[in-house]
Amino acid sequence: MPIREGFFAYLEDIAGQGGGFALFGRTHLSVLGGLALLIYVLCLVFKRLGDTGRRRMLKAVAITTFSMEAVRQITFPLLQGNYWLENLPLHLCALSIFIEMVHAFFPNKTTKEILYCLCLPGAIAALLFANWTMYSLLNFYCMQSFVIHALHVAFPLMLITSGEHRPNARQLWRPVLFLAVILPPIYFLNQKLSTNFFFINAGSEGSPLEIFINWVGVPWFLIPYACLLAVAWLLMYLPWHTNSRKKNYTHN
Repeated sequence: MPIREGFFAYLEDIAGQGGGFALFGRTHLSVLGGLALLIYVLCLVFKRLGDTGRRRMLKAVAITTFSMEAVRQITFPLLQGNYWLENLPLHLCALSIFIEMVHAFFPNKTTKEILYCLCLPGAIAALLFANWTMYSLLNFYCMQSFVIHALHVAFPLMLITSGEHRPNARQLWRPVLFLAVILPPIYFLNQKLSTNFFFINAGSEGSPLEIFINWVGVPWFLIPYACLLAVAWLLMYLPWHTNSRKKNYTHN
C-alpha cells in the first residue's frame, strides 16, 4: 500500500494534505539561510584541507549525493508501490550527481566547467523556486530535495573558493557541447513520456520560465529561456574575465 502520511508520505498527486510551505515564506527563507551556512562551512573546511583531504572530501560529497538519490529512487517501488517516469534521474540536478561522481574520481576541465556554469545555477534556481512546496518540512522528499541541491551548490563552490577551479569563458564550449548532445534526446523523450526533464517542455511553477510561457507559449519560451541562461553566464564569467585582464595588465 502506498504511504500517504508520515515521514515518507509522497504527495505529488494529493497536494494539499502535506501542510507544505510558501515560496519565499518564513519557512523557506529560514531553510535557505541554514543551507547557506552549511555550504559556507563545507567550502571553509575544503579550503583548509591539503590535496589528499580535498580529494577525499569531494568523493565523500559525491557519494553522499549519489546515495541520497539512490534511496529516494528506491522508496518509489518499495514504499509507494509505483514508479513515476518523471522521477527518472534525467533533470539537470539529477545528472549533476553523475558529473560530480566523475569529477570526484577523475577530475577534468570539462566537469569543472559544467559544474560551474550549468549545475551551480541550476541548483540555486531549484532551491529558490522549489517545486516540492506541497510537502511538510519534516518529510523525507522535502528534506532530501533541500539537502541534495545544497550539496550541488557546495560542490562547485568548494572548487572555486579553494582556487582549484578558475572559470574561463573560453572553456564554455565544453558545457555548450554537453547541452547540444543531451538536450535533443531529452526533448523528444519528454514528448514521448509526457515528462519535463530540464524544464524544456514546460516551466516549473513559480519560476521565471512560467512567465515566459505565459508570454510567448510553448515551445517559443525556449528562446527567452536560452537568453536567460546567456545573461546568467555573462554575470558568472564577466568578473573572472575582468580580474584576469587586470592581472595581465599589472604584470605587463
